[in-house]
Amino acid sequence: MDETLARIERALDYVESQLFGDLSLAALAARAGWSPWHFHRLFVALAGLTPAEYVRRRRFTEICRRVGSGDEPLVAVALDCGFESQASFTRAFTRQIGVAPGRYRKERSIAPAHAFPRLDVATLLARLERKHMEPRIERKDAIHAVGLAGRFAPFDPRIPELWSRFVTRLEEIDHRRGAHTLGICIDDPSGDAITYVAAVEVDRIDAVPVGMIALTLPARCYAVWTHRGPIARFGDTMKQVFGRWLPDSKLEHAAAPDFEYYDERFDPVGGGGEVDIYVPIESQG
Repeated sequence: MDETLARIERALDYVESQLFGDLSLAALAARAGWSPWHFHRLFVALAGLTPAEYVRRRRFTEICRRVGSGDEPLVAVALDCGFESQASFTRAFTRQIGVAPGRYRKERSIAPAHAFPRLDVATLLARLERKHMEPRIERKDAIHAVGLAGRFAPFDPRIPELWSRFVTRLEEIDHRRGAHTLGICIDDPSGDAITYVAAVEVDRIDAVPVGMIALTLPARCYAVWTHRGPIARFGDTMKQVFGRWLPDSKLEHAAAPDFEYYDERFDPVGGGGEVDIYVPIESQG
């Protein structure tokens, strides 16, 4: 395992040194000293995402840094980052981040969800240790919530922008219960979208601010897993929860909304810390 991690580490170093250069699968595999197929298989097993997806996220982390905190012309950023034109850059940026680069620059900050850090050996080892993470089972009373809702594809890049709009309106919500926030996911019967609600829990639902919605999650049992680390890797944890941990647990998923629970363990500015993932399950008796 030490030799395997050392080879992966060499490939990761190469990504950082040539971020906008030739980072094809063949080039990365050569750095690790493996065939492309073998490198791809091991990388996915260890990192939880493909080499191409990792490279794309690292590139856009740097692009977001330059767009969000710099003053260089956007066309210069586009050309320096390997795009043929500002138009192609704008299309790619908007598709990946959810907003156009000009609008992103006006915010003058980098959203934590767009800061995907470099993988390291410690992270890879921690991922291996969490492969068979056991959830805790928790029964929750009914939850009343108020928030902003949107219809998204799973892991849609526009979800962070919904949160950005929501946090500026928190003072409009009456009867808030606690300081935590909730990210509520409601499946669409069509299977190709979700309704995602950036919300807070409330003691009771009275007047609802304009543009927001109110909803109640009935009392029920949940399996609870915890995401640890950068929020930019939250999607990877969700894939593990629904693709590996939940099936391995033999628990029966219930047809009800799941939700993310953000409390004092999570740093909304830096985007790190812990987030609990509540997955509805059939009662354990």
